[in-house]
Amino acid sequence: MTPLLSIRSLSRVFSNGGGLFRKKRQFRAVTDVSFDLERGEILGVVGESGCGKSTLARLVSRLIEPTGGEILFDGQNIRPLKGRALSRLRRRFQMVFQDPYSSIDPRQSIRSALLEPFDVQGIRMNRAERDAKVSELLAMVSLPAHLADSYQHQLSGGQKQRVGIARALALSPSLVVLDEPTASLDVSIQAQVINLLQDLRDRLDLTYVFISHDLALVQYFCDRILVMYLGRIVEVLPRGATPTHPYTIALLDSAFVPDPHHRRDIPRISGEIPSGYDEPRGCAFAGRCPLVENRCHSQLPHLKSLAGTHAVACHVKGAAQIILETENAV
Repeated sequence: MTPLLSIRSLSRVFSNGGGLFRKKRQFRAVTDVSFDLERGEILGVVGESGCGKSTLARLVSRLIEPTGGEILFDGQNIRPLKGRALSRLRRRFQMVFQDPYSSIDPRQSIRSALLEPFDVQGIRMNRAERDAKVSELLAMVSLPAHLADSYQHQLSGGQKQRVGIARALALSPSLVVLDEPTASLDVSIQAQVINLLQDLRDRLDLTYVFISHDLALVQYFCDRILVMYLGRIVEVLPRGATPTHPYTIALLDSAFVPDPHHRRDIPRISGEIPSGYDEPRGCAFAGRCPLVENRCHSQLPHLKSLAGTHAVACHVKGAAQIILETENAV
């Protein structure tokens, strides 16, 4: 079966434009990213700030244009699409943004915000149909119908994010890209939103790309995890698989464990993250890696399959076992 989404060698380079006394520079935000997303799957994307997660989300949603590569949605290359052709296809993939406060126009009522996708797409409905659709969307995200006449400043953060989810689902998409949808919410509200997303995925047969900095949440919620570092994928980690790349191990080890009986000393990663303006010749993690070898500074590691969908980009074989033996020795 054809994957719902296929990304092939996707890249995005930003230019600062330069000036009279300043040389034009290029920043590589996403470099040579490739992956497949199956129907009904939840794919997590994690990494430190600035690693390219949000840029990747916007590339997938065609909110910004890629510098290179292909985006295949249901087998169709959507990168060349523009204008009405792209607008029509947008019904099938939508995005939920991180900040629910700024994603809803404060001058719009919730009713207007939920009906906006239909207006943009030119879908005409009479008054009764519009009212019924608003009530249906609010009920879908467990919000009372009377909130339709409210404005965003009258809603809590969790309610605003639910409205954002409802608006993304208005046109019955197949794919929803979620860019840190719980980042600005309290922990208890985060749990409610995640439970809602799981329920919607099961009921509506949705597929998610889930961008997050919350590693424990991604491990719980996602079927696979893409680990990004300086714009590249360094590991593709299926649910339950043991991390292999030294960066993935350090990243997942840093996840907070709420049980005080299971807390541990976390080995710190020393060194600075390289700049996207001056990408290293070899492995971008070489300057911070505890297992670095000479070739890591000169040869770029490529993703290699380990087992099933598990893949890693690392020159060091058995890195996970070496790190575990080192920690046990200490």
